[in-house]
Amino acid sequence: MNGAGDTDHSYSVYDDDLGGVTAEEVMGRGRVHHVIADDVVVLMEGRVRKTGALAKLQDWRDEDAAGESLGGRPSLISELAILTGMLLLAKANAPMFITRLAALFQYELSDQSRELLGLEASMTSFIGHVGEQKRWYHNTHRAFHRLNDLMDPFPQERRHSKTYTEIQHILDTHDRVLADKRKARLDEFTKLFLVMTYNEQPRHIRRISSKVDISFDQTFIGTPTTKGYSKKSLAKRVADEKKIEEKRTLTPGPVDAFAGWHVRAGERVDSRRGQSDQTDPHGKADAGTNYAWGWEANIAVRVDSEAPGQSRFPALAIAATLSLPNVGVAEEAVSLMRAAKATGLKPGVGDADKQYWANSLVERLHDPAFNEGFTPSTDYRVDRLGVQGGDHGAKYIEGAAYCPGTPQPLRDATKDQLSGLLDKETYWVRIKERKAFQLHQKEKPDARGRTVLRCPALGPSPSVTCPLRELLKTQTVVDKERPSVDPDDVPDFPDKICRQHSVSFEVAKMRRQQQAFDYGTKEWDEFHTHARNSIESLNAQVKAGGTEDIESAGRRRLRGFGAAQIIVTVLLTNFNIRKIAAFMSDKIKEDAKRNALGEPTVAIIRRRDREWRNPYTDTYPSGVARPGKGKSGALTDETGGPPRRQ
Repeated sequence: MNGAGDTDHSYSVYDDDLGGVTAEEVMGRGRVHHVIADDVVVLMEGRVRKTGALAKLQDWRDEDAAGESLGGRPSLISELAILTGMLLLAKANAPMFITRLAALFQYELSDQSRELLGLEASMTSFIGHVGEQKRWYHNTHRAFHRLNDLMDPFPQERRHSKTYTEIQHILDTHDRVLADKRKARLDEFTKLFLVMTYNEQPRHIRRISSKVDISFDQTFIGTPTTKGYSKKSLAKRVADEKKIEEKRTLTPGPVDAFAGWHVRAGERVDSRRGQSDQTDPHGKADAGTNYAWGWEANIAVRVDSEAPGQSRFPALAIAATLSLPNVGVAEEAVSLMRAAKATGLKPGVGDADKQYWANSLVERLHDPAFNEGFTPSTDYRVDRLGVQGGDHGAKYIEGAAYCPGTPQPLRDATKDQLSGLLDKETYWVRIKERKAFQLHQKEKPDARGRTVLRCPALGPSPSVTCPLRELLKTQTVVDKERPSVDPDDVPDFPDKICRQHSVSFEVAKMRRQQQAFDYGTKEWDEFHTHARNSIESLNAQVKAGGTEDIESAGRRRLRGFGAAQIIVTVLLTNFNIRKIAAFMSDKIKEDAKRNALGEPTVAIIRRRDREWRNPYTDTYPSGVARPGKGKSGALTDETGGPPRRQ
């Protein structure tokens, strides 16, 4: 494959006597290679093409190319072959090693598959196989790193351990502008593959809902090398190294300068991008237990806010990125939301735990999420329950603005439930009662980010009665029993919300607390539980040994941030395909079971058949008269009954 010196004819004593081991086993280092079926290779090659990633890679290569180039020989292994081979390894639950990928190219493809992937024929004789293996390995290694070099945000030498002085030099010379550009490319690459898997679903599953709801979280990804450092103590380590004259006596340090300490247990931080993470496990008694050196995989799973828990579609990893631990957690969440919209669905609900919505600054997460069209769903921190300020006399309580006369037991319902003073059923009753005291929206938010709200005792459908509003009651209001503001709860000095018909509020001031569902209600509890279970289940599945196993570096020895995300992308792609296949298999089994019990599956009836009308042509089936309207306004035929076939 590489020109001169292609064949290794060196003699070995083992050429004549292999004992009870076959030549094929020796060539495969104990593995007997089987040729992969051509249709499987065609399937994986087609999926790579469907992503559109090959065109993007070429665009990025053209962008990085110098104005003039001397050119060079064509690549012996293409990006198409590399990505197809990685998908084949993932499908076989094989380790994602360069040696394993090279062996796949050398031994496990038919002539037809080689032609499809643009690969040369391989020498399969026992004599000279060592040199042949080396050539396939080196060519595969170079091909992968040509791909990786287009997207790796943190390029550095990774073959040897570094001194802390070398680590500091790598950090000082790091190009942040280049890193941002390549990080965007890497996330685009991942997005293209995951959107491809979404589109591999049958059309009727993709269209079950017009919006995409997601639940997102971080999960740890270990590095192939486990020795790390802390930026907090790096300067001291560099100073200590300068005092040592004989550098050969230095203890080998870290390999990868761009990773961080994952906090397994305890408080985490969320530094802004560009800030240094000061997490330092050194000196702590439980450092080995609570900290691990590596990266974070940020993953969003598709969930269902319309029918939580009903399994209307498979729980796919709809978006993913990789990031340094404790850095840019909020920004990575926004990246997931933006990537999820590439499915073509409308943005919906974004569910997460307290690490996100409850702890992030509004300008870093809530405002960007709002601009992307996503509405939060989360639990609140204990210190943010109950009344959290207010404007114009109204009180902000757990996501909404309330009447200042809201009874204290209703204001503190969540606090009392968490402290054990209320059982769940009583708590839900109080949350429902509190809803009556919520301010009514008179006008939707305008372009300036302001919305008009009014007292719940006003308007055509008041939900409470109030002593301050009795004189303003109109005759259009139908008298019925409503909760009443206790005179003792009426403010001594009524503010605008108690004196005016309506008041303009700044939406941004309420954004931190606002949610898709009324907090604490059964509806909120049902969806939030479904969403949290979905992301935790996905994380457990992709980290489980025997399948994707993305947490352990034992099946991905390639070093570096970029290589890790490329491999995680391929593994998540395989996970999604498995989930789609398993989902469809389960549905087929359910249908077969119903048929066996004499309960045939009821096919969905088109609207034109349900209503006996084609809305496009405004026509009815032959023999069915155009309906009129009865006294109730319902459609009827000429006999006065519902429309029916003649």
